[in-house]
Amino acid sequence: MKSRGRSERARAKVAASSQGYFERARRPLECLAIVGPLVVLYEVGLVTALRGRDGVLTNAAHEGLYRFFWSFGIDASRMSLPALALPAIAVLAILVIWQMLSRREWSVHLPTVGLMAIEGALLALPLLVAAQVITRVAVPAWAGPHAVDSVAQLTPFARLTMSIGAGIYEELIFRMVLLALLHGVFVDLVGMPQRWGVGLAVAISAVLFALYHPLHDGGGGLVWSRAVFFVLAGAYFAAIYLVRGFGIAVFAHAAYDMAVLAWFDGA
Repeated sequence: MKSRGRSERARAKVAASSQGYFERARRPLECLAIVGPLVVLYEVGLVTALRGRDGVLTNAAHEGLYRFFWSFGIDASRMSLPALALPAIAVLAILVIWQMLSRREWSVHLPTVGLMAIEGALLALPLLVAAQVITRVAVPAWAGPHAVDSVAQLTPFARLTMSIGAGIYEELIFRMVLLALLHGVFVDLVGMPQRWGVGLAVAISAVLFALYHPLHDGGGGLVWSRAVFFVLAGAYFAAIYLVRGFGIAVFAHAAYDMAVLAWFDGA
């Protein structure tokens, strides 16, 4: 029995090593390896750089998850955890459960994780160009109409933390959760063809992603360039998620915001 178990593990390792980078980058354990440190860094930033007299500055996606748990009576403080830790635990738990259900070998291919970070950073570049072309100024995805002033008031580590938080929790809600729900409705429930169901799910998630962001100027008028940009950004991140997986989508989203904040530093 022991020799059979060892042989099965050996075959699993051989199968994993025979996979190309494209397949390995989509595996849950590699996604956990690249997203996990970002989750920890964001939690550190919440209790240090983003904590002020008026409370903790976080993004709406993260706060929405916290309120979701709170509405069901799940309070982190009662569990002797930091008040805003539940969304982080949820992200890590989802990836761990995904890994368990996949029955893959529990070994991370570290070169793949490094290449995922590089690929994510490169995938942020087209969105930076699109932001310049459409809006004539790149703005962080979480910033309001007065982005320059709001960003200037943040420390470099606070900016980094906000960028990471947007990448993690917006990708979790708008890509991993929302796309799965819409796909289930259109393809599994309604019986729509796969291509049409996925396309409609991407389109709806992109519009909701845009509506999630502040699209109006200081006078309340709709800024069409921002609306168009965020719809395209939502569709772009959805395509990355569907083709390249959750880990790369998170890193690309965070890298976009980090690049924009670096641009503000140089402005």
